[in-house]
Amino acid sequence: MKKISWVILLSVVLGFSSSCLKNEICSPYIIDLQAGIYNFSESDGIIDTIPSKIDLDTLYGITLEDNYLLLNSTDTETLNFPLNDASTECSFILSFGHTKDTIHFIYEKHLLFNSVKCGVSYTYSIINIAYSTNLLQEIILINSEIDVNSAENIQLVF
Repeated sequence: MKKISWVILLSVVLGFSSSCLKNEICSPYIIDLQAGIYNFSESDGIIDTIPSKIDLDTLYGITLEDNYLLLNSTDTETLNFPLNDASTECSFILSFGHTKDTIHFIYEKHLLFNSVKCGVSYTYSIINIAYSTNLLQEIILINSEIDVNSAENIQLVF
């Protein structure tokens, strides 16, 4: 009888340990705010945005002046802004030669449980965007929810 109970106990323990997804691959989740580059276009009195490209000297976070997200980028169509997990706001500088624009994002962060092995990550909801208009004309919020599945979140209109 003792042998049977040990066999059952061992089976139960091995059964639980094998259900821990040993072969699960934890890919890093890249959850950045995505921006498209646009210009205003007027046709028959209707103003609309059209996709465009810009030449950008640098893109960096306000506290990361030596950590460029982009450096000497030509014909840029999209930009990705990594949001700070440790805060609910962050700012970036777009530099075009001697002209610079600042973009400040305020957002809520939401903890997302991925799995026991892979841990947690954050998703975000944009609450407010403040920006300078030296070269940048307008920022249009398209999708305030930022997660692993989101596409373009804002349109940067130059």
